[in-house]
Amino acid sequence: MRRDSLGATALEGLIELPVVVAKPKRSAVDWALEAISFAALLATVLIVAMNWSRISNRPPPRFRPPGAWDPKVVLWSMMGINIGAYVMLTVAAYYQKLISIPLIVERDAPQVRQLLLSMMIVMKAVMMLLSVYLVWSLVNVMMGRATGFSPRFLTLFVLLVPVPLLLYTLKLRRYQR
Repeated sequence: MRRDSLGATALEGLIELPVVVAKPKRSAVDWALEAISFAALLATVLIVAMNWSRISNRPPPRFRPPGAWDPKVVLWSMMGINIGAYVMLTVAAYYQKLISIPLIVERDAPQVRQLLLSMMIVMKAVMMLLSVYLVWSLVNVMMGRATGFSPRFLTLFVLLVPVPLLLYTLKLRRYQR
């Protein structure tokens, strides 16, 4: 084959080679947050499993409006949402095209891929910790040991969800096209 002045062959311009995107590396903090997320997921399952036989099929009298809900159905729903969120956030960390970002950035840039991975890991940890609190509170209400959710903790966790999203969006602005 003939090479041009830059050393390229005539066929190299015709064949499009796939672009290999470097896989982002996980830091020690990322691994710690992954462990916290998985432990929180297991904690929700254990909380429900350990208290399942003591939970009535009817809500406590205080929470028994007409057409009252079945507490065990609510717990099953919470567990489904919890496991689904864990799986979807894990998948989104690997298939980052699933993540919707309000900025136009070069998604294949190593720095952007690293930030998106870290963002998904942080969001998963926050969501799993929130779900542990919600499941624990629900079980306590269903067993008559509590009257409801603590407004302080609920406010704290509700505020913790958008904070990482805002911080990572600000970090991603550096890579905006």
